[in-house]
Amino acid sequence: MLQLPLRALPGGEMAIALLMSNQTSFAVEHEIIRLLTDLVHDLAPEAIVGVPTMGLAYARPVAQNIGLDDYVALGHSCKFWYDEELSEPLVSSTSPLHNKRLYLDPALVERVQGRRVVIVDDVINTGQTAGAAIRLLRKAGADIVGVVAPLTEGWAWYKALNEIGPDLPALVQAIGHIPMFRLAGQGWSPIEGTCTNDRPSSLNG
Repeated sequence: MLQLPLRALPGGEMAIALLMSNQTSFAVEHEIIRLLTDLVHDLAPEAIVGVPTMGLAYARPVAQNIGLDDYVALGHSCKFWYDEELSEPLVSSTSPLHNKRLYLDPALVERVQGRRVVIVDDVINTGQTAGAAIRLLRKAGADIVGVVAPLTEGWAWYKALNEIGPDLPALVQAIGHIPMFRLAGQGWSPIEGTCTNDRPSSLNG
């Protein structure tokens, strides 16, 4: 069983169970990669795209495991040869005070253009990062067939992706789901509406 620490969000009233992919043991990392590989393999992708920062730790080995020759790493840093049109703004739930942009290296467009693409992230929470990745890759002509992560957290991501396209929430697959938490007395309790049993009806079955 993987135990995750609770980290209070700014304001101190809510918390998330934090998966820091670059802080897990190698044994945990390898098992997550194995399970993600199983999920991705069934989607038959022609390209794997990793979302920075933590999603990159999984995207590369998953791409190798399913027999691809390479993968695509999105980034937050704008290199001098990048095209601003191949970028999207985003705000991360774990870095809410830092507005960033998500970039695709123009040299890598041919790896996703017209191809079946699976996006790999670490945790899907608000859906803002996943949504930015989807919009960015669609600009590049990608056919997005899956958004895969070790964990989904709460269901805010469902609304965010549904606003981009009603077909998008169904593309999300994860190894597990965890709720959000609210301060209750001296401890933390799962927030109603964020648990596994509260999943949107369109995702049931």
